[in-house]
Amino acid sequence: MSQLAKRNTVSLRREWRLFDRDHAKPETFLKLCERMIEVGEFLLAHDVARAGLKNYSNNKALAQKAAHALCKAGSPFTATQVLEEFISTGVSDVETQSLLASAYKDLCENTTDNSKKQQYADLAIARYEQAYFGKNFSGDGDTHTDADNLYYPCINIAFMHFVCMNYEKAREYAGIASQMCLSILEQDESNYWVRATQAEAFLLLGRIDEALDAYALAVDLASAKPSYVASTRKQALQISSLYEDESIRKRIVDAFPTLGIVACSGHLIDTPGKSRRFPQEAELIVRAKIEEKLDFMGATCGYSSAACGTDIIFLEAMYERGGETHVFLPFAKEEFIHTSVVRGGGDWVARFEKVLDNATSVHYVTNEGYYGDDTLFSFCNDVMLGFAAMRSRGLDEVPNLLLFWDGLKGQEGGTSQVAQSWKETFTDPVVINSREVLELLDQIEEPPIPKGDTKPIFVKSFGDSVTALRSVKTMLFADVEAFTRVKEELTAQFVEVFHGGVAKMMKELDCKPDFVNSWGDSFFAVFDDLNDALNLAINMRDFFGNGNWPELSETGNLDVRISMHAGPVYEEFDPLLKKRNFFGRHVNQAARIEPIVLPGSVFVSETVAALISYRYGDFDFEYAGNLELAKDFGSYPVYILQRKGY
Repeated sequence: MSQLAKRNTVSLRREWRLFDRDHAKPETFLKLCERMIEVGEFLLAHDVARAGLKNYSNNKALAQKAAHALCKAGSPFTATQVLEEFISTGVSDVETQSLLASAYKDLCENTTDNSKKQQYADLAIARYEQAYFGKNFSGDGDTHTDADNLYYPCINIAFMHFVCMNYEKAREYAGIASQMCLSILEQDESNYWVRATQAEAFLLLGRIDEALDAYALAVDLASAKPSYVASTRKQALQISSLYEDESIRKRIVDAFPTLGIVACSGHLIDTPGKSRRFPQEAELIVRAKIEEKLDFMGATCGYSSAACGTDIIFLEAMYERGGETHVFLPFAKEEFIHTSVVRGGGDWVARFEKVLDNATSVHYVTNEGYYGDDTLFSFCNDVMLGFAAMRSRGLDEVPNLLLFWDGLKGQEGGTSQVAQSWKETFTDPVVINSREVLELLDQIEEPPIPKGDTKPIFVKSFGDSVTALRSVKTMLFADVEAFTRVKEELTAQFVEVFHGGVAKMMKELDCKPDFVNSWGDSFFAVFDDLNDALNLAINMRDFFGNGNWPELSETGNLDVRISMHAGPVYEEFDPLLKKRNFFGRHVNQAARIEPIVLPGSVFVSETVAALISYRYGDFDFEYAGNLELAKDFGSYPVYILQRKGY
């Protein structure tokens, strides 16, 4: 299978932006959704299916695709809710039952609670058996064989029994699934899922060499989409990890290609008066080394900022090899050009515009200006790496980080900071040593001449004479869903429970919030540390939702709605409160999420979800959708915060 085939994600995103959502037929929604799933754009696929369901609420295929995309995006719990509700309407076909079983299977894998793990395993087996036996036997007891529909639930019954250590049952169903696949392949040898299922059956039966041969045939098929291979690989690794012979897992790992998710960072083109790290004449050498590393990593999906030098060269190389390119800018485009692009001279600005035009997506940490706030570069790096981690989570692979770096500690937001934070979360980055490039360059009598004018331009940065009034913070808003039903005479008791409970929880945090305010049942806090904000949010959710307050609420619960967002905000003296307060668009965004939160839940922005994926392993999230925020703030991706292993 060629992982370097031309990607179509850019055109898919543009197609969705121009899509006629009011008049499109369900088949049109479905086709676009399927194409997005094929390339691993699971969250976007869910949004398409969900939009289609607004117009065609009873469309089975759209409901199935919405749930399937959620599972692939790492949101199996939400998928079970969607499918259980759908099945309650009377739908009970093989595919719907199998999708629901698959969601329970993912929950079984994700949870760290042993009792819940067994519960989810039992639910998965029960749903797979309903799909298999419901189709396989008629009311009069006659056996029907419909291999095209039944091999999928059959192999998954085998898989669930295997992970539950019911090996005899696992072998029984694996043998049946293998025979089903053999009969289908006699008619059609190019069916990816059947070939992959046959390989899995061999693996469950302990026929390792035959499994490896079958996997090799499967991934080499033209129909082997990246998301298909990722799903197959994940299940194969789960099975092989349960064998005592550790070499089996290693052989399985080597049998599969990966999508090749690569984030990149590195030195900018040198400017006058600065240390020599990336002279313009070294560009062709650096480009060749970047292309070599991308080939080695099998890169097809790239994440980077777009400064002159390493970033732009990487994005150009990724686009030329047919890969996705996801660009991240720390602030407004024109100011970024001035601070980080025009300094390179030559045609760097034109190349910057071109990589943005060719990008699969462009993300701004903030749409506002720079104002001398260098923390925005660090924050942008963390968000960019978080998005790479989110994508790899959906495809069950470890992302790579490529650096062009001299190995020395640099300024805030620089390559050294990126390297250090990456090591703390993943493996060592792949490094192109800039000092070795300089040595090679000095050995060349006539250095290669890159395109465009080689003379760099010295540019005084925006905000050099401006004191930064902003800093990156995490904002938390909360209110109590049942507050309006609390009797007036119980107001003092409510204040004691709600305000007193929150105050006690804040005392247990490692660092106190930078700012706290409250009004009635509402609460607002600003944090320097995202981890403290996440802990407080989850603790508040559980304390009030799992408590017993019969005197204050008919249900006995005080379900809170909590929202969180992170970004650069302004800190100013508030003449009303007589103390420092926080303002700005990112404060507003956190506030606008809160009214749409489901009672008893914590909703977070995509920025927070990305940061969790990258550096906060004690927490997890599920995708809620691209939702309209309150007060016409716009539509944004929103996630439901959870503890890891929920």
